[in-house]
Amino acid sequence: MEKAGKNRSDYKKVNRGLVMKMISTGRCSTRADLARSTGLSKMAISNIVTELIHQDLLVETESARVEELGRTPVRLGLSPKAPKVVGLLIDRDRCEAVLCSLDLQVLRRETVTMENMTRVQFINLIYQLLDTILFERVDVVAIGVASIGPISARAGKILKPFYFYGIHDVEIVRIVEERYHLPVFFDHDNQSAILAESLYGSGRGYNDVLYVGVSQGVGCGILSDGQLYCNRRGLPPELGHVSIDIKGRSCGCGNRGCVEAYLRTPELLKKMRYYTGKYYTYEGFCSLAQTDKRIDDILTDAVMRLANAIISIVNILNSELILLGNDSTFWPDRYLSMLEDEVNRRRFVDWDERILVKRSYFLRDAALMGAACNAISPVFAGKLLFDT
Repeated sequence: MEKAGKNRSDYKKVNRGLVMKMISTGRCSTRADLARSTGLSKMAISNIVTELIHQDLLVETESARVEELGRTPVRLGLSPKAPKVVGLLIDRDRCEAVLCSLDLQVLRRETVTMENMTRVQFINLIYQLLDTILFERVDVVAIGVASIGPISARAGKILKPFYFYGIHDVEIVRIVEERYHLPVFFDHDNQSAILAESLYGSGRGYNDVLYVGVSQGVGCGILSDGQLYCNRRGLPPELGHVSIDIKGRSCGCGNRGCVEAYLRTPELLKKMRYYTGKYYTYEGFCSLAQTDKRIDDILTDAVMRLANAIISIVNILNSELILLGNDSTFWPDRYLSMLEDEVNRRRFVDWDERILVKRSYFLRDAALMGAACNAISPVFAGKLLFDT
């Protein structure tokens, strides 16, 4: 069962949000499905669905085929008139924005690249991007923002990211809300990515998931018992600064031997270009791993170093699934199998089920889709759209 619904009137908003979630994420398609999955009575589901149809949030689409005799159930879907959301991703080299429906269909996408810039230029660039994506839209209900870290989700602030032109302490939620007069929901890029994966992607059906994103830095998102991890200050987890060698190379954080110092994309690219004399992209080098032993050695070393960091997290959280995102989605299948074998060999608790390692469903777009999901999730929680 996805989540227990409530029949008491006090939970009306929650129940409507839950129904929207089950339909929008494809978990349910009929009233009978909704009643079975939510635990709500058939009468309660009928009343909620009727109300959502009248509000242009859901529509009846077609009759569902069933083997049993009796009344033919009618399929439900998201209404084309249902409100939309905007997702904004802030990365080190670009900002991206998407306009999405509540079932995460991308209706528009815009990207602007970033080079060395000032704080004012950075904020103006965000305005330019959002002005473009929101132009003449009156149906947007919220904006979701995902950013590289460190961030404070509860303070709505980008703190002091590495390799970010010296820009720091940006009150991104306040800045965006004041200009666009829409509610803004903010989180770390990797936390946002795991939210998208848990709602629509490879994390569906799992309660304990570790998402690992390898790019300019190495970060992670954590889903624990079905909930996104967040401490009291709203600070996200930081896998990239787990030390795997106390006498290792220095990291920009002040620590030694951080996994990020060995695995971040620019570091591996530099090493592969040095040993091969070729100037390929990261994806291009990964495609050579099967035929070039030098690339294979570098990627094998990277996987083993990542395993050293992951096993420490897994032994704390007892994750059931590890998702690889960003540039690590380019790793050939055998390196995912290698990582899965190593983690399962070294985990402390040897329960019956194997810890799986998979690619992110959204590949390198997981954080961008997660930004949109930061705005969609409050709808599913009954915090938006349902005023009465």
